[in-house]
Amino acid sequence: MRILNSISISAKSQQRISLFIILFNCKRASGTNDGEISELIFRSLSFEREDNTFLKAADGAAVISRKRSIHVDIVKCKCAIDAQKKVATPCVLVTRKSEKGESFKYSLLTLSSSNRLEPCIEFKLTYQMRESVSILQGPTVLWTHAGNVFYTSLQAGEVRQIPIQFSHSVIGELPLHKGQLFILGQQNENNQLTNQTLGYFVENGHTFDGTMILPHPYICITRCIFVLSAEKVDSVLKSAVVAATSNQQIVYFENGIVKDTCQLPFQQPEDIQLVNTGRNGCLFVISFHQGHVCAVWKETFQIASHWSGVSSMHVDDFLGCGTDQLLLVFKDEGVTGQLLGNFLITDLCGISYSVSFQNILSIKSELQREVRVKERVVQQSVQALTDAVSEREPILAEPEQVMLM
Repeated sequence: MRILNSISISAKSQQRISLFIILFNCKRASGTNDGEISELIFRSLSFEREDNTFLKAADGAAVISRKRSIHVDIVKCKCAIDAQKKVATPCVLVTRKSEKGESFKYSLLTLSSSNRLEPCIEFKLTYQMRESVSILQGPTVLWTHAGNVFYTSLQAGEVRQIPIQFSHSVIGELPLHKGQLFILGQQNENNQLTNQTLGYFVENGHTFDGTMILPHPYICITRCIFVLSAEKVDSVLKSAVVAATSNQQIVYFENGIVKDTCQLPFQQPEDIQLVNTGRNGCLFVISFHQGHVCAVWKETFQIASHWSGVSSMHVDDFLGCGTDQLLLVFKDEGVTGQLLGNFLITDLCGISYSVSFQNILSIKSELQREVRVKERVVQQSVQALTDAVSEREPILAEPEQVMLM
């Protein structure tokens, strides 16, 4: 089972939050009449907080093709908001192509709450998706090809082409009350580029001034964006956005104006996520091509840490602390023979669970000891303050005096 195609979700179970990592893979299996079938298989792993391990919660498979001549592969997988059910749904996009490569059939499947892979969207293309494939809310599949932007969804019921031709485009989602998918681009009119950054809302076809999100010079170098906030004030879009660029930078914008930049240690950024560590602040976590990950503090816009050899990265409250942690699964997981045996859970603020289960337990014990020490210090400080106000002579043991110094 590969971990290269995986996503994470949270689900309520028996009045508590259960966290799952879902792994997808394609395989061939023997079918009837000495033939072969191609299956999409999944395995759901739940994180057990008491033992700090991942255990198999469910698994299953769906037949994608019954023809030996058809090659099946996973294009992308991601959680997306189901517009009808209003819940985050695991989605996986697979492709079926003939040996001659004459046709390409695509299927978007969703994983139901009863752990069944169900077909959601199916469509055919005369070409293979290669550029900027995204699974967004709806769920909606959106991609670019030959300078044009295409999309399909359950609501659309067909493959549609965006009526505006962009020379470069950036795809994102606005965190408004309903959420809106948008495309930013440098418009191409009569084979001539304009200096205008145009924004286009996929759902309703409305256009807007894209410079309020990204200034014109950044359109052609931006590889991925994350919209922190967006609101309309007097019909003008106000926004706060971070973008990772091909110039090996992450850039913070307010209303389309550059406010801060940070040089990144890796090239080819692919995705940006936000980690909320609570009182310790927030982190932007950037995933790069070839298994690199980098974390940048939101407040100082400086690099917090970076890793290589990562097969998948997930953000959630895995430890039940009430704040987010970062889960990094490393590529040599299969060597241990355990399910997700080589991983790191950290918030870069004191919580750091390493890949060794013995290490995990010792670190947890150490953190608990530190909490108890801090509680004693607070109690002794309150008692000393109370004694001072009451003009009583404080009586402290020598170790307690040391702690309060």
